[in-house]
Amino acid sequence: KAKRVRTIFTSDQLEKEFARQQYLVGTERCLLASSLHLTEGQVKVWFQNWRIKWRKQSLEQQQAKLAKMGLATQQRSPDSQSHHGQEED
Repeated sequence: KAKRVRTIFTSDQLEKEFARQQYLVGTERCLLASSLHLTEGQVKVWFQNWRIKWRKQSLEQQQAKLAKMGLATQQRSPDSQSHHGQEED
């Protein structure tokens, strides 16, 4: 069998709708699909993929924030150690 050709479409409207809400119920999905000339399945899969992407980006941002906070804490700790070292002398 020949592979199905991948549907290419602009996702501006999908992204706007995703920014408004990450989950669509059947009626909303149906209306959005028909307005974009897509199948409900395509819209459903697009939203599933974007939720995964969104969660991954959120997790990466959270980890970066924690890492930055960790670096800030590490930068402060040598100062406090050197200060304590001066008191002992």
